[in-house]
Amino acid sequence: MRLQDLPAAELVYKIGKIECDGHPNRITNISCHVKAIDWNRAVVNMDCFLVVPVRNLAVRFQVFKKDYSNQYKTFLIDSSANLCQVIERRNYSTYGVIVWKLMKQFTTVNHSCPFSGQISTRNGFMNTSLIPPFPQGFYLFSFSFTNNNKYVGTTKFYLEAMEKVKTKKRI
Repeated sequence: MRLQDLPAAELVYKIGKIECDGHPNRITNISCHVKAIDWNRAVVNMDCFLVVPVRNLAVRFQVFKKDYSNQYKTFLIDSSANLCQVIERRNYSTYGVIVWKLMKQFTTVNHSCPFSGQISTRNGFMNTSLIPPFPQGFYLFSFSFTNNNKYVGTTKFYLEAMEKVKTKKRI
């Protein structure tokens, strides 16, 4: 049997923990939690209320990998994008488009700027079709949001890139 004939291991990104933080004058009533679905998947539910309308939303997306000393070190990606320009198709930042597709799929943010009021995320997960394959291990995905260079909030996803766990079903 050749290596090409072996079935490829399916990679999944399982979210283990989430942290949400926001500037108290710009965002209130922040809540976020992870709900385990099965061995391979966990979903995120988040809520917040924007006190001040966001007209020029910029996001800084960073990825950190846990090393042998249990410290998170910068790993490959540190990118910034103006999401309002990505939504209006005036900017085609690769990582900005990925962040927008994830937000549009799982949040109530599904329109162009400005954003205001209640923002919710329901049953969100890291879609493997949008994220490039990473080596197996533990990662931290950090999203920092600003409005006109003023801090709005940060969301951190702690997740594991792993092979899909196959369960044996009894008949």
